[in-house]
Amino acid sequence: MAEKFDYTNSSIPKSLMRLALPSMGASFFSSIYNLIDTFWIGHLGADQVAGVTLAMMVFFYGGIFNNLFGTPSVILISRRYGEGDHDGVRWVVGQTMFAKILVGTVFMILAYFFMPQLLVLIGANDKTLSYGLDFLKWRLWVIPLSFSGYTMMTTFQGTGDTYKLFWVQGVSAVMNIVLDPIFIYTLKMGVGGAAIASDISEIYLLAMGIILLNSKNSYVKMNPFKYMKPRKDIIKKMISLGIPSVFDNLSANLVYSIVLRIASIYGADLIAALGIVNNVRSISFTLGYSMNMSTSTMIGQNIGAKKRERLKKIILTSIWIGELLIAGYVFALFFFGSQITYFFTPNGNVAAMGGLMMKFFAINEIFFIIAMIGYGVLIGGGLTRTTMMIGIVSDWVVLAPMVLIFSSLHFTWKFMILSFVIQSIVMAGLAMGEVKRGKWIEQKV
Repeated sequence: MAEKFDYTNSSIPKSLMRLALPSMGASFFSSIYNLIDTFWIGHLGADQVAGVTLAMMVFFYGGIFNNLFGTPSVILISRRYGEGDHDGVRWVVGQTMFAKILVGTVFMILAYFFMPQLLVLIGANDKTLSYGLDFLKWRLWVIPLSFSGYTMMTTFQGTGDTYKLFWVQGVSAVMNIVLDPIFIYTLKMGVGGAAIASDISEIYLLAMGIILLNSKNSYVKMNPFKYMKPRKDIIKKMISLGIPSVFDNLSANLVYSIVLRIASIYGADLIAALGIVNNVRSISFTLGYSMNMSTSTMIGQNIGAKKRERLKKIILTSIWIGELLIAGYVFALFFFGSQITYFFTPNGNVAAMGGLMMKFFAINEIFFIIAMIGYGVLIGGGLTRTTMMIGIVSDWVVLAPMVLIFSSLHFTWKFMILSFVIQSIVMAGLAMGEVKRGKWIEQKV
């Protein structure tokens, strides 16, 4: 077994960077794939980009059910690992895989039979519906395997074994990048080819994750299938921790569906621009998610090891590291957004819209990082109900009303994008306010 790095005694900046950088590197590869995927699909046409953007919303709804057990697994793995209970970690991993396969299969079947209705509900029209259906029919079947594959990734993150996370996700993304143009253009499969390339890479993610988890230098060597016999106590605890995350993600997806529905009024060009910008923003999501997970792991392990004197410094260090890492990206978005967007589409109107959106989101990301770190602290402490309430307030008291008011008053679409910035400011303020209250320190999981 590899020599274990002690995240409860080592330098806090060094520990956070050791957790965050491999995770960021792994996710960065995925972000590069998303950008290249957008490039290839973008040159098929605006309707294809819009169709895939809408189809991904259906896929994101599946992610809600993934989070029913995904978020609790991170909480429990990091806490048990900090306590030195390695067999407890193994049971959490096994039960998470069992639950995700079951829930993923149910969602896959339901979504398959209601694909057209779901896409139309989100905002698909006659031009975009066929492309959305073509993408989904290839993507849905892999959902149970995809959910399980990400269990391997959260295990590496929760135990601090992040270099394996880097290599597995990195190779998976490179595989995607290579396969994308082959399936889309060489085999002339269009958006369906993009879906198949993603399917293959996610199957690899699961298989290689299991292999590395059983390698001789694994931090917690185990065969997860040995621990998949259902245990009610663990499943019950995960559901208790996970239900708030489900509602939080459901809230976010419903609100974004409303935004897409309203955006569809302005035409496919705006939907396509949103799709391109969101894929460019995947770099920001990567940084935010990595800092969220790293902070959560550090908080969970240190609470488990009863090293509470380190908690405040972990939070402050996470914030300045996060803002430092995102600074260059924010600069690029604000000053070179139009040039970046033009790279992904020959449509001048789509590119112009996307370039202006990026200026808004450049400001947004400054507060987004703080919100994600605040979420990481609260999740690491087991306060998933608190993060749920913050999400619901920011979605339904801030974002949704603002978008509806601006659209009903026939304001330009720019005000809709401004609503996202205001939402992130509110999220950051509420999250850090709850962190300051300190209730998460005493929460038992």
